[in-house]
Amino acid sequence: MVRLFYVLIFLLPSPLKAQDSLRAGRQVSILPLPVVFSTPETGLGFGALTSGVFNLGTAEDTRSSNIQVLGAYTVNSQVIAQINNNIFTKQERYSLFGEISYFDFPILYYGIGNDTEEENEEDLGYEVITFQQRLLRQIKKSHFVGIQYRFISLFDIDYNPDPMALTDTISIRNDDGVYSGLGVSYVQDTRDNVLNARKGRFLELSATFHSTVLGSDANFTRYRIDYRRFWLINEKSVFASQFLGEFNNGDVPFRELALMGGDQIMRGYYQGRYRDKNQIAMQSEYRRKLTPWLGFVLFAASGEVGSSLDDIDISNFKWTAGGGLRLTVNKKERINIRIDYGIGNGTTGLYFGFAEAF
Repeated sequence: MVRLFYVLIFLLPSPLKAQDSLRAGRQVSILPLPVVFSTPETGLGFGALTSGVFNLGTAEDTRSSNIQVLGAYTVNSQVIAQINNNIFTKQERYSLFGEISYFDFPILYYGIGNDTEEENEEDLGYEVITFQQRLLRQIKKSHFVGIQYRFISLFDIDYNPDPMALTDTISIRNDDGVYSGLGVSYVQDTRDNVLNARKGRFLELSATFHSTVLGSDANFTRYRIDYRRFWLINEKSVFASQFLGEFNNGDVPFRELALMGGDQIMRGYYQGRYRDKNQIAMQSEYRRKLTPWLGFVLFAASGEVGSSLDDIDISNFKWTAGGGLRLTVNKKERINIRIDYGIGNGTTGLYFGFAEAF
């Protein structure tokens, strides 16, 4: 169901600026955004988003870093508190990417698999605390290797289905607990801007091992491939594409399964409408500036989930397409507010976001 969408933005387009104590003359741009928003997963919500943008080196040898702080509440009684960080040290010798968050998040649950039915829709609630960080070391220009750590605490699961199988009910109710994982990753990143790339590529290859040795209540492994390319057609136009593969094996809890949908890929599908151990998805997007402060995008995507790679058949891929508007709130750093509308196979979604989907 399509929901009404409102955005309230104040203090635009000029961000607040504060002097950075690390070096005289260096500045931190602070952009506060009181907002009212809606997505298929949240319904109508409201809160505040603050983004700080800074540079620990020079514009010539170091990309800008950013930290985003979000607090929000929705009419579905969902509470969201989140801090995201993308930090590059001087000359990008090291980089730190991650998230710290708390979600009290009732959702709609349809079961596991690629062929779940709409009539299986059930209410499912839980609270979750997430801490995940990736520390990378540059081994040569644009190439990074490093380690990553995930800590997930899932608790207060509320799930009382009628039509779902008892075994599914027992499985989900037993999935509360802690999931702790340590991993390795390789990243190639030649993007000119992390939040809104116009040229370059991004490749992530990672593996994260969740084990009782690390204090995890389940043993499972996640492998991830994320490849993105960006082409600058002219000063006003960009074409972007992404391939995403997520592959899990072992005793994978329901929330840690690969989720199709959401505001980043397969827009138009409710996030988790289809979930399973593995997912492959692809998307492309055309971005066009109309004025210095306004632009639009057109996008299309396709994807599938499956319990194994043999279950993923490209001829059965689900599809979505749509478009959206871009409102520039920081011209120098190319930071946009995005409004996207996606249409899938019998489904739609309207999204508000900060920075580009990918």
